[in-house]
Amino acid sequence: MNRCHFCKGKLSERMTTFLYEDDGQVWIICNVPAFVCEQCGEKEYTQETTHRVLTFLKHPSRPADILHVPTYDLASAL
Repeated sequence: MNRCHFCKGKLSERMTTFLYEDDGQVWIICNVPAFVCEQCGEKEYTQETTHRVLTFLKHPSRPADILHVPTYDLASAL
């Protein structure tokens, strides 16, 4: 992986935060290795990393932290 599939920008490997939402539950997984486009910010993951994240989501461990995050509804704000 050396070029972004969307904009063809250069990818650089770094640790990222993976966000996942399923049925109203939000998962934030820190320190996930990814290839990040330097131009558009798109993240790409290796097959191994994707497998590790999916396995973790099926059998999560105790969270490192619990965040209280405000949520907003754009439809009711307009």
